[in-house]
Amino acid sequence: LILNTPSHHRVHHGRNRYCIDKNYAGTLIIWDRIFGTFEAENEKVVYGLTHPINTFEPFKVQFHHLVNIWTTFWATPGFFNKFFVMFKGPGWSPGKPRLGLSEEIPEVKGNEVPFSSSASQLLRIYAVVQFALMLTFYEETFADKAALSQVTLLLRVCFIILTLTSIGFLLDQKPKAAVLETFRCLLFLMLCRFGHLKPFIPSLSFTFEVRHLL
Repeated sequence: LILNTPSHHRVHHGRNRYCIDKNYAGTLIIWDRIFGTFEAENEKVVYGLTHPINTFEPFKVQFHHLVNIWTTFWATPGFFNKFFVMFKGPGWSPGKPRLGLSEEIPEVKGNEVPFSSSASQLLRIYAVVQFALMLTFYEETFADKAALSQVTLLLRVCFIILTLTSIGFLLDQKPKAAVLETFRCLLFLMLCRFGHLKPFIPSLSFTFEVRHLL
């Protein structure tokens, strides 16, 4: 009655109609009961977005909702209606309730299949390895952030973002994926050459050190 349970939290992340805008509580579910946003888990919860975007591209995953708001903003007539687009629910449009109509939310059937990459098994393994290396690099970067120059820290953050983007392109099988990944690998070598990055295998830094001395 008071504490949030795994079942309550599953509802919060569901895309079923009965799950939308429910169970916001982090710890105390009693707040949802008080404000009328509580919903019990009545049927199998299907996770994901109401309108799946089916991509691994990180920028699209993070910002597609802002693009949708921007598009809706310009397509909606009237100054005040445009204003309401930014502050009412994503399903709202003139003449509808503040949060939109629940019947317009796509109904799930329970047999939805999560989006999966069509890339080859070898390419998937490559992507997983690169992601694991990136995580190691991320932890190292932010553990040493106090000792790094602003330029080095900025370059490392940009390289992390580029790595995530390239992995997304590879898994999405985009035409420019090979070009972007080649550029990323060359950039890695350049950043190592100028001391902004360190090779994951320390012995590989010998070549760069010898060239620097010459």
